[in-house]
Amino acid sequence: MPRKKAFILIIAAVITAVLFCACTKAAEQISSLSQLREKGTVIAVSTNTPESKQIIKDFPDAVIESYTDIYPAYQEVASGKITAVISQRTGMQKAIENGVSGVRLLEENYRENVIAVGLSRKSDIPDLKRKINKFLQELRDDGTLDDMYERWVMQKDYTMPDIPEAEAPKQTLTVATTGTAEPFTFYVGNELSGYDIELAKRFAAWLGARLEFKVYDWGGLLSATQAGDADCIMSNLYYEPEYEETTDFSDPLFTLEITAMVRDKGYGAKTDPFWQSLRSSFRRTFITEKRWRLFVSGIGTTLLITGMSILLGTLLGFAVFTACRKGNRTANAVTRFSVWLVQGMPAVVLLMLLYYVVFGSVKIPGVAVAIIGFTLICGASVYERMKAGVSAVDIGQTEAAYSLGYTERQAFYKVVLPQAMPFIIPPFKGDITALLKGTSVVGYIAVQDLTKMADIVRSRTYEAFFPLIAVAVIYLILEVLFNFIVDRLEPAFYPKRRDPDDILKGVQQK
Repeated sequence: MPRKKAFILIIAAVITAVLFCACTKAAEQISSLSQLREKGTVIAVSTNTPESKQIIKDFPDAVIESYTDIYPAYQEVASGKITAVISQRTGMQKAIENGVSGVRLLEENYRENVIAVGLSRKSDIPDLKRKINKFLQELRDDGTLDDMYERWVMQKDYTMPDIPEAEAPKQTLTVATTGTAEPFTFYVGNELSGYDIELAKRFAAWLGARLEFKVYDWGGLLSATQAGDADCIMSNLYYEPEYEETTDFSDPLFTLEITAMVRDKGYGAKTDPFWQSLRSSFRRTFITEKRWRLFVSGIGTTLLITGMSILLGTLLGFAVFTACRKGNRTANAVTRFSVWLVQGMPAVVLLMLLYYVVFGSVKIPGVAVAIIGFTLICGASVYERMKAGVSAVDIGQTEAAYSLGYTERQAFYKVVLPQAMPFIIPPFKGDITALLKGTSVVGYIAVQDLTKMADIVRSRTYEAFFPLIAVAVIYLILEVLFNFIVDRLEPAFYPKRRDPDDILKGVQQK
C-alpha cells in the first residue's frame, strides 16, 4: 500500500511539473515573430488572404486556424485561447482603440500587402481598367490620394467630404464592398463611409455615372465581379496574382502592414462594475450613431424574404403536388428530380447559383433572388409534406367518397385533403422555422438581412454579446410570430371542426 501511494504521488508530481512548465511557457511575453514559430503555438488568420497561404510555410510547427470573421479571434488572444492573430495592423489597432483589451501588437511586420481595386471583366463600362488607372493617376498627381489616406487611416478623420454627384448620368457604376473594414469601408449610422467609399464617389463623379453600392460578405466579393453583378470592388481588397485568372486589378493604391496581435501579459484587467460595462456595451451597440436602425432595416428584409417565400413556396408546392397526384410518369419524374436537387443542395450554394449563374446576366435585386431561392426550398418541402400527408389517409376514404357521388376532384379536396392536413401542418411549422433561420446566409448575394446588419455592428464595436443576443432574440420572436399565424389558421383545416353542411356542399344527396 505505501508503494502504491508513493507511485501516485510521483505521477501527480510529474503531471504538476509538466503543467507548470506549460503554463510558464504560455505566460512568456511574446515580443517577436520568431517566438510564434515554436511548436504548439496557435495562430489565427483571415480566410483567403495572402498571409493565410504564406503563413503555413513560414510557421510549419504552429497550428493555423482560419477565420472567416477575424474579430472573435481578438478576444481569444486576450483570454489565452490562441497565441496570436496575424492580420492588418490598421484593423487590429482600430480594434484596440475601440475597446479590445489585454492585447498588444508586435512592432515588427510580418509582410506588406498591396491594396488595389478589383475590376470585373464583364462590366458594361467600356475600357474600365484604363479609365480607373487614369483616374487614380490624376488623384495621385494632385495629392488627393495621399490626402485621403492621411485623413482616413492616419488621422482617423471620418468626415466624408462633399463630393458632387454626376449630372444627368448616362451609366451606372456598381461598386461591391463589405461595410465591415474600418476605416476603409464601414457604416456610420446606416450610411456607408470610409476611404473606399470616398474613392467610389470620386470615381463615379469623374465617370459621370450614377453610383450604386452592393454590400456583400467577404466571400461574395470576387464572385460578384466574376459574374458581372458589380463593376468593381472597393473594399480594402488585397492584390493577389492568383485572382488575376478571373479578375483584373487597378494600379496599387497603397500597402498595408501585416503584423501579429499577441496577449499583453502586463495588462491589468479593468475593474468597471458589471452593470456599468453592460450599459456601455448596450449604448455602443444600439444607441451610438443610431445603430438600432440597422437592426430594424435587417428585420424588415428578413421578414420580407421569409414571408414571401412561405406564401409563394406553399402555393408552388401545393400546385406541383396537385398537378402530379394523378400519376403522370413524366411529371412525377421531373418533380422528384427537382425536389431532390433543391433539398440536396445547401441554401447558400443554391442562392449563389441563382444569383451568379442563372440570373448572372440579368440585373435583378438580391432580395428577389433570395425570395426565389427560398420559394423553391419551401415549395420542395411543402410537396414532400403533402405527399406524406395524403399517403397517410386510407384509400378507403376515397372509395367511400366515390360511393357517395363525389367526383375525383371533390373526393380529394373535400375528403382526402382535410384528413391529410393534421399530418401536414405540424411538420410544416418546423419547416417555417428552418426557412426563417436559413435566410441568415443571404449576405452572400448582397442582401442586408438581420444577420448581416449584426455583423456590420460588430465590425464597429468589436463586441459580440449584444449584437448576437439581439439577433437570437429577434429570430425567436419572428419564429413565434410565424407559428402563431399558422396556429390561428390550423383549426380551419381539421375536418372535425368543419360544418357538416359545408362538407356535403355541391354533392347530390338522396
